[in-house]
Amino acid sequence: MNGMTSKVILFSYTNYPNLTSNLEMEGVKMGPNDLLRHGSFTFDLQGVSRAASHQIVRHRIASFSQQSQRYVKITRSYGYLKPSGIPEELKVPVEIHGQKLDLNFSDVMDLTRQAEEGLVAKGIKAEDSRYLRPNAATTNIVMSMSPRQLIHFFNLRCAPDAQWEIRDLAWSMYAAVSLVAPQVFGPLPAADESDYIKKRVLLVSDLVQKQAEMFEKTPPGELFPLELQPYLDFAHPVDGFVRKY
Repeated sequence: MNGMTSKVILFSYTNYPNLTSNLEMEGVKMGPNDLLRHGSFTFDLQGVSRAASHQIVRHRIASFSQQSQRYVKITRSYGYLKPSGIPEELKVPVEIHGQKLDLNFSDVMDLTRQAEEGLVAKGIKAEDSRYLRPNAATTNIVMSMSPRQLIHFFNLRCAPDAQWEIRDLAWSMYAAVSLVAPQVFGPLPAADESDYIKKRVLLVSDLVQKQAEMFEKTPPGELFPLELQPYLDFAHPVDGFVRKY
């Protein structure tokens, strides 16, 4: 499944207008810093590479649930992400038991899948067979963060020198939270030092404002698709969604 599309779904989030209104009825007022502490946003990230998921879970002040490689049944249909910097037609020479082969990226991915399934078919435990799986193999991960930690995440992962896949995911996530909580997620602090981030923040703000009315008309429980491509010029296909409350 070369060139598969990743998905970023903002599955649940704090409704700040309701939160602040209810607290004010009880005589509690929340300032901007309070909003950063009292809130939670949960993302369902689908079809992300193991390379990206390893980076994501380094953000320690968060909660994660990741698809198991040990218990999820493996078939040859499982996907992988190929970096755009590796041409499909590029082949590299390898030698196996004296036999020379020229393989491209997709060939190597297919070989690792066949070998992993072959081990399982011969009775090797899945938890041992999975050691063959490459970093390009995709996985699903659920991530929950507070607004304060999300802003820290965006400052690092939206930067131009961030790895391409996690940068695409981060900008999709930033657009999602900007749509549902604009009073919390304004311009990123990193924009003060990066023209790249500053320009993209303005672009996301414009995209979100144009879609806000349609989002409000979305029935509760349905997924609202974010229109981010081709405007953000992602390095790989990413579909963004927000589950309407």
